[in-house]
Amino acid sequence: MNGKNYTHVAVGNLNVDIAIYVDRVPAPGEVLTALGVDMRPGGAATNYAVAVAQYGHKVYLVASTSNSEYVKTTLTTLKELGVNIDKIKLVDEFPGLVVIIVQAGGERTMIKYPGANRELSADDVSHDLLENAHLVHMASISPDLAADIGKKCTRRAVLVTYDPGIYADALRNAIPTLIENIDVLFLNERELMHIAKHAKVDVLFKHGLSTLVVKMGQRGATVLLPSGTCYHGVAQPIKRPVDSTGAGDAFNAFFNAKYLESKNLSLALAYGVAAGALKVGFRGSFLRLDHKLFKLQLKKVVVEKPAECPAEFN
Repeated sequence: MNGKNYTHVAVGNLNVDIAIYVDRVPAPGEVLTALGVDMRPGGAATNYAVAVAQYGHKVYLVASTSNSEYVKTTLTTLKELGVNIDKIKLVDEFPGLVVIIVQAGGERTMIKYPGANRELSADDVSHDLLENAHLVHMASISPDLAADIGKKCTRRAVLVTYDPGIYADALRNAIPTLIENIDVLFLNERELMHIAKHAKVDVLFKHGLSTLVVKMGQRGATVLLPSGTCYHGVAQPIKRPVDSTGAGDAFNAFFNAKYLESKNLSLALAYGVAAGALKVGFRGSFLRLDHKLFKLQLKKVVVEKPAECPAEFN
């Protein structure tokens, strides 16, 4: 893949992920023996940054984390994976921690402790960093913080994308001030339906959003535009699903990277769907790219332009 001169800035969490693999979730009071355990770097922005680096673009991770020795080892791992860690802030706090219970089919349940992630602020996204950035992606940060960062970005004509993650339920209260400062909004289907209960989807476009991307798990993803045009992409996985952790982040990374290069939403959607489908086939919080496998997975992606967008997206 090309595009060595493109630079992303990923803003969000840097966690210590503890993944526990089980056949099923235990009932209350029940004790199960895990099939496996893994400790690794995680967090939506971190997963995104690793995937972008694997794609072949430059990427800075802006995050706040603990100054503990274990986290320093984590930072070394990220650097070895191609992520620029110069803009990560180290604070005297416990690191962000996520315990992930992964069932046999790849479904996951998570328990999160924010820790040092709470020290992240808009000031951590420096002006000099934005001067050379082509795209800023914000992941799993509050709408208020995303709006503040978005304002800094739009003054420099940087492409701004946002995946609210756990903050999606708070998104509807921040639509006017947030949406006018971002270009692409990533949601999953449940998050979109929650917003749609309180406001029509076209309200997002009326406030300036140019692209809405709805991720639907095994059913692929849909891109919606203000004109009413939409694209739907779906993949036939080439590997059995084992861990869905980070699949949405891999999707976001490859969608953004390909869109920067091509300005083609259909092609970007194909790359995003392929990356998400491939990630699910491997254990871990982020995509470790095998170019040969990715090419095979990309061939199993179908992107269509329906005559009408699904009614639930209107």
